[in-house]
Amino acid sequence: MNLYRRIPIRFRIALGLVGMMAGTILLADAFGLWPSEKRQVLKGRAQLCETLAISGTAMVSTGDLDGLRITMAGITKRDAQIRSTGFRTIDGELLVDAGDHSQCWDETLPNGELQMRVPVYRNGTTWGHLEVAFASVGESLGWHRYGIYSLVAIIVPMCFIQFSIFLRKTLDAMDANGAVPKTVRDVLNTFVEGLVLIDNRNRILFANRKVCDSAGQTTQQLVGKSINDLPWVVTDGEQELPWVEANRSGESVRDRVIQMNHQSQDGETRTLTFTVNCTTYPGRGVMTTLDDITEIEENKAKLAVALGAAKDASEAKSSFLANMSHEIRTPLNAVLGFTDVLRRGMVTSSEEAVDHLNMIHRSGAHLLSLINDILDLSKIEAGKMQVESIPTAVHQALLDATGVQTARAKEKNINLTIELLSDIPRTVLGDPTRLRQIITNLVGNAIKFTENGEVRVLAECQTSADDPCLRIHVQDTGIGMTPEQQDKIFESFVQADSSTTRKFGGTGLGLSISRRLAEAMGGGLTVQSVAGEGSTFTLTLPIAENDLSDMISPDEVQRMASARDAGQGNAVLRLPHDPILVVDDGAANRRLIELVLGRAGADVTCVTNGLEAIEEMERREYRLVFMDMQMPVLDGMSATRRLRQSGCTTPIVALTGNAMKGDREKCLEAGCDDFLSKPVDLDALLACAAGYVGVADDSDQSAHQTTDGHAVDFGGLIQNRTHAPQSTNPGHSNTSATDPTGPIHSRLPMDDEDYRSVVVDFIARLDGRLKAMLHALESNSFDELQQEAHWLKGSGGTVGLPELGPPALRLESAAKQSDFGQALSIMREICDIRSRIVSPAAAADMLIEEQHAVAKLNQASHLTEVDCHDLSTEPIPCSLPLDDAEYAEIVADFIVRLDERLDAMQDLLDEGLFESLGNEAHWLKGAGGTVGYGALTQPAMELLQAARDEALDRCQHALDAVLQIRARLIVPQLSSR
Repeated sequence: MNLYRRIPIRFRIALGLVGMMAGTILLADAFGLWPSEKRQVLKGRAQLCETLAISGTAMVSTGDLDGLRITMAGITKRDAQIRSTGFRTIDGELLVDAGDHSQCWDETLPNGELQMRVPVYRNGTTWGHLEVAFASVGESLGWHRYGIYSLVAIIVPMCFIQFSIFLRKTLDAMDANGAVPKTVRDVLNTFVEGLVLIDNRNRILFANRKVCDSAGQTTQQLVGKSINDLPWVVTDGEQELPWVEANRSGESVRDRVIQMNHQSQDGETRTLTFTVNCTTYPGRGVMTTLDDITEIEENKAKLAVALGAAKDASEAKSSFLANMSHEIRTPLNAVLGFTDVLRRGMVTSSEEAVDHLNMIHRSGAHLLSLINDILDLSKIEAGKMQVESIPTAVHQALLDATGVQTARAKEKNINLTIELLSDIPRTVLGDPTRLRQIITNLVGNAIKFTENGEVRVLAECQTSADDPCLRIHVQDTGIGMTPEQQDKIFESFVQADSSTTRKFGGTGLGLSISRRLAEAMGGGLTVQSVAGEGSTFTLTLPIAENDLSDMISPDEVQRMASARDAGQGNAVLRLPHDPILVVDDGAANRRLIELVLGRAGADVTCVTNGLEAIEEMERREYRLVFMDMQMPVLDGMSATRRLRQSGCTTPIVALTGNAMKGDREKCLEAGCDDFLSKPVDLDALLACAAGYVGVADDSDQSAHQTTDGHAVDFGGLIQNRTHAPQSTNPGHSNTSATDPTGPIHSRLPMDDEDYRSVVVDFIARLDGRLKAMLHALESNSFDELQQEAHWLKGSGGTVGLPELGPPALRLESAAKQSDFGQALSIMREICDIRSRIVSPAAAADMLIEEQHAVAKLNQASHLTEVDCHDLSTEPIPCSLPLDDAEYAEIVADFIVRLDERLDAMQDLLDEGLFESLGNEAHWLKGAGGTVGYGALTQPAMELLQAARDEALDRCQHALDAVLQIRARLIVPQLSSR
């Protein structure tokens, strides 16, 4: 039955018509109404036999048997239907025959198609019989032997084909909805609900557009088709489809819910849900309406999932709050308890007091960690967590993160190690603070969940893929996790299970925060773990192609780690008082390296080129040599080769600004033992030196102090450089990373006179070198320009001004390509950076001037406002070199803009537009110091704060102070503008 329903309706009609026609023909034949060829043949044979019998009787009567034999033989031969003939007497004697009559005649067969017997009379009595054996009628008729059946066999397929074609054309020309007026159809097609008319055999008579769209078929395809053939699914527990029930019972059906599996044109399968109502018309059919509630049902399902997730989140947060209550109370009780013990004097020795203080410190640090986790999570969920994208020293982050966890690892007798599986970029773009936070959290967790064994921190650079990336693995031999636990550990407020929380503590926030921070930096955080064997967390960070130009080797990081471990617990890294030779043609580089190594206790000698280095090595034996690779007279590679050829085995460390791929290998092939790229990282410099000459013993007093009595604070130096770009200059913050127009200060500790002197000398030399670079560019001396750019690329970062490095690198590349336009654009960028660099001498003078001004204000706080304005009338010079026409022009332009903005500030104040006034004050705060008028900074800051507080009197007082300082500024005079 199902197969019949699948046959197209035109084929079904054609089959019916053909069947009726064939049946009519067969019925007519059965009643003899249809002409039969066979009957005609049999009739002719009977007549032939009668004729032969009459002729034979005459011949027998006359005794002419020979004539009879000849006649019968002739007839048999001439007529193919006759097989044989014979005259047989009444006694059974075969009197005359023709053909092989004895073989062809069968006495048992009756008269019929194959043989006939006709009586022969003599004198009125039967004398004998004429026997004629015939061939089969079919053999003589061919196709005619099948009679009516052959006709039916031809008519049926031919008519079926013709009927099918005719019906297809006819049905295509017919309107399937013709029974329904067009206006009514148009109205029904506008219904949001589906409407379908079904006859009492469940066949579709009419379906509106909604039903057709849901079924994915046209009206012509649906009409006449059984509605049960559509892919319905009964979901309300009933046994029958609603219209089947309505037709069977004769009663209307209401509010049945069924579904249909709908497949769209793009192949997507979707389940549609309908509310069905059937109205019956007894004996005629059912009118069915289908209300599409798919979206409602999907929303219900989503709501159920959301409610489940909300319930899970609520349970997780409830568990988190209970856990946090315990986590906070435990260290807080320790802080209060041990503080009370110390307050009451209940200690018996200083060692016990120190132990109590250490416990208070650890508990406070733990509390701070908990609070930081909660604050970080709140920022992330509020969408306010921001990460920086600045050059980040990955190896330094690894050293810092593992360094703070070393003590915990030692307490549990766990071996904590760092290992580089390959060279990694010296810096990548990222957020150094957040990177340290992620690694610290991963290492801390690894130590927490490891009772014995080791924790390994591995780093590798993968460059084979289309997108190069940096991978940091933290492996432990701890308790491990099941696959189910791994699926949920990155969710907020969740740990592996409740027993983990009770045994190990924690908030369950660290991994969630770490993954979100990793994703914010464009990377990811994954885990692989086996219960009982340990876990491996992998942090992935993207790296840019230019990050691969400066790589750091595993040996270099290992020496830095060894130097850190050797100096751990001491604030000062001390080198033995061994001779170290520094070879560099850059005076700033020589002075800085000499200063750092000398402060650490080494005996440092400096020369300016490779030839002097060879002569110095012949004169004296050195423990270590730092050799610049690109120098006049004799470059570092050539000098190193000569030294090695002469049998020198002293370790030589290459210093070069060429940090491209393969440069390290070239230096090592020349005979160098190690490689440091410029700008020189002072931490790496000290670690490298310590790796070759060792660390001074506590008994070696010669290394404790240098000749000027200063000790090098290695820990402080690491912190200052690690947290760059934060300035170490008192009273200043380095805004170059966030404000592209703000002042730039050296990252070196400017409170140290020696470091400050190095930076001052570099800035003075920089101005001359910039003029030389401009002259080289004007004269198309690209080789000279390339050498100057190479010097600037290494020296700028070495003296704590890394802003000069990237443009210097690009300038060197442009000079190599003799690209005048590109070089000119980069030179303008470098000159702009130079205009923002604040000389430490000028900064110190400005600080002293500000301190004196504050002291005078404090001493004269009892004076009137007018008196305060009259405190000083001394002229204020510009700290920039105004003898340079370009600098003088910059300052003069600033004065013009300042006068215009001061007038605007007074107008804004009079109108009470404090927000706009604050914007102007913010501009003045940054621009004044940048162009060398640091005296404007303090009153501009006071004006900015007063504008934010909308304090009218304070704003006017601060603006008057700015106007007074403006009147004292020494303005450069230009010959022409």
